[in-house]
Amino acid sequence: MTPTRQRVFDYWWNYKLRQNQKLLVDAIASHRYVAVLGARQRGKTTAIGFAGGLLAQGTKWTTQEGGTVTLPADDVQLASQTLKHAKDFVKRSGRVLSTFNAGLSIATDDGNVFDTTLGSTERIALANGREIKAHAGNPGTIQGMSGHTIVDEIASNKCDQEEIFQQMVAVSSGAPWRRAVMVGNSSYRGDWWWNFWHGTGPVEGNPGITWEQRRAKFTMLKLDIWTEFPDRILPPDLREIQEIMGPEAWHRWYECGFAESHGRAISDELLIRTGLGSPWVPAGAPIVISVDPGLNRNPTGVVVARVGSWAVEVLLAEYWYGPTENDPATADSWSRAQIQQIDGLVNKFGPDKIICDYSNFASALADGLEDTFGRMVVKARTTQDVNQKRWGALLEMLTDGRVHIPPGKLFDDLRTDLGRFEIDESGSSSRKILEAGKLILPETPAENGSHVLHCDIGAALLQVSDFVHVDVG
Repeated sequence: MTPTRQRVFDYWWNYKLRQNQKLLVDAIASHRYVAVLGARQRGKTTAIGFAGGLLAQGTKWTTQEGGTVTLPADDVQLASQTLKHAKDFVKRSGRVLSTFNAGLSIATDDGNVFDTTLGSTERIALANGREIKAHAGNPGTIQGMSGHTIVDEIASNKCDQEEIFQQMVAVSSGAPWRRAVMVGNSSYRGDWWWNFWHGTGPVEGNPGITWEQRRAKFTMLKLDIWTEFPDRILPPDLREIQEIMGPEAWHRWYECGFAESHGRAISDELLIRTGLGSPWVPAGAPIVISVDPGLNRNPTGVVVARVGSWAVEVLLAEYWYGPTENDPATADSWSRAQIQQIDGLVNKFGPDKIICDYSNFASALADGLEDTFGRMVVKARTTQDVNQKRWGALLEMLTDGRVHIPPGKLFDDLRTDLGRFEIDESGSSSRKILEAGKLILPETPAENGSHVLHCDIGAALLQVSDFVHVDVG
């Protein structure tokens, strides 16, 4: 670093950057993989802009431990939840870099930081040939790029965060000095960002690696409000914000606490209405047996319902608890036992259709049902999009009072499942997520301590929604 730039750097480091910002810059300069969980509005973007300028210019960095890291000048890719957010990063990075350029001309021996012939709100072109570029949150926007990669606002990005993570690692993989950095506020318990910080076991959709293994590769930096104020004495403006927000919101946004859960999807009022009055479905309407299969520790959810004319009358709703052992012989015998039970329901109710989830390893039961009952069986693959459409139909019927669940203990498990349904109300910039909110089916330990419930009876009722459009007069 030239003497002029060193003086500007010292000014920023000694007088402009706060302690929490210095910790963020040091982590990025010192470590290849970094995850940052930070408080709201405490200078994360400016710190990232400062770090981006260092990475693009190249630096010889002295770490907090006293070691030295040499980083050659390289391109910097910045992805945020939208292009507008990413442009703001570039703008701030430009303001930082312009101070390094102060008092210089193209003819100056020190040389300019900027290439004065290039530049826009989406990129900064440096005189050394390197660029800092802004990208929208869609992971495809950085695919094919190379350089240091910083993902800002990861917690609030509406795209697939696992895909964003994989693209970030891939884009930064071309050289050992390149950094891969994720920065975000707290989000919800159980979502991808929460799992990155606190999750255990295999990564969903990527079972070859666990969350613990991922975290072990990253420098995990938590920058809550008390990192900036270790004596826990807040200035008057922040004390006022703390009082206005209240303890729960303050804990989430300034102490980096993750929200307890998503919003509840179905209110008690709607559940009570399901047991009032008479069914809307005519007596001669089709009857459907709906099965959400369980494997090993996951019980099967079964619903029998009369359906049609955008209404549902539930006739039976049960959990079937099977084995807890994970062995092929036991699984085969459990499938045969369930088919026998379904045969009893067929004899009792005379259904028109049997619908069974046909996703992943649950397909064995659906295949067995098809072999036994033939064309009566509908094998339905359940994806998030399919579930979302079913949820929209079910919520509309619940709101209109067109779902009848008889009162009494026999249907308590179904009402409990529906009461556990959650929605992610974070929304979307597109209209792909229905206004009903993104449905979440949470995991709950069963009372027997051996099984795990995934709202399986509720999921079976969702499948029934596939048939409610039938006009039965």
